[in-house]
Amino acid sequence: MKNLWLFCVIVVLCFGIAAMWSSESSAQPGKSEIVYTQRGEDGSEIRIMNADGSGSRRLGPGSGPCWSPDGSKIAFTMTVDDNTDIYYMDSADGGNVTRLTTDPARDHGPTWSPDGSMIAFNSTRSGSDQIWRSNVEEGAWGYNLTQLTQDTHHNRVNNFISWSPNGLWIAFEADRDRDDPEIYLANAVDGTNQQRLTYTRALDEVPAWSPDSKQIVFSSDMHGEPQSQVYDIYIMDVDGSNQKRLTVTPGAASEPSMSADGKHIVYTSSSPEERSTQIWIMNADGSGQRLLLERGSSPRFSPF
Repeated sequence: MKNLWLFCVIVVLCFGIAAMWSSESSAQPGKSEIVYTQRGEDGSEIRIMNADGSGSRRLGPGSGPCWSPDGSKIAFTMTVDDNTDIYYMDSADGGNVTRLTTDPARDHGPTWSPDGSMIAFNSTRSGSDQIWRSNVEEGAWGYNLTQLTQDTHHNRVNNFISWSPNGLWIAFEADRDRDDPEIYLANAVDGTNQQRLTYTRALDEVPAWSPDSKQIVFSSDMHGEPQSQVYDIYIMDVDGSNQKRLTVTPGAASEPSMSADGKHIVYTSSSPEERSTQIWIMNADGSGQRLLLERGSSPRFSPF
């Protein structure tokens, strides 16, 4: 009987330690990396850091970075000789910089397809900021170049795009009714079957996907007066239902990105008093919010 009692105590202790370890590890990001933009002495530059904020390293000039699906490359926007285009480079050291677009229009905001074969991006080449996509394999840029969203009579823009991990959809921001951005979906192949997900008088912006393609995180000021400029991070199902507010900030929380395991969200935060944008991280349910970096923008979790 004494041995049985001792065995039960040991089992309980083991379960307790395991639960504590699980709780602590869930509050900490794994071995993911985060690519982001930071303002340097010579303009915007792209950097990578560990998901705990350590180990920051510079890759090169540019802004608006996004990962290739295998994590080996970073696509980004850079202006050279007054022409803004899409480029990509190696994520390891910023080497092998390759220019993808050469149109005189402003091309920016790339997002990579999950199979790595295409990049969707924003361009003003049709007269206003619209969504385009192209094959990206070496030597194939411009093949299957397709305009996914169309100009309207009032030149409303469609931008801040994000490709779903299952490859089916592109989520984006559009202000089609008035100066009031909403979140939309479009078929990633040809731009058809466009669906509006948010219906508020607020500014609903910068969508990003959960790794299972079932939810979308975004920034909105729907909780206050219309267009108050006080933004927070929200999450909703892919059909626009079950909207949930994750942050409560005095300023602007924006640019969310969810980790590959679905456990964490990295985002930016700023206030009218701050002269720079900070990078924060939190658990996917909004708990455990903490500062990662005093200066930075456009953070994106690595795909691993």
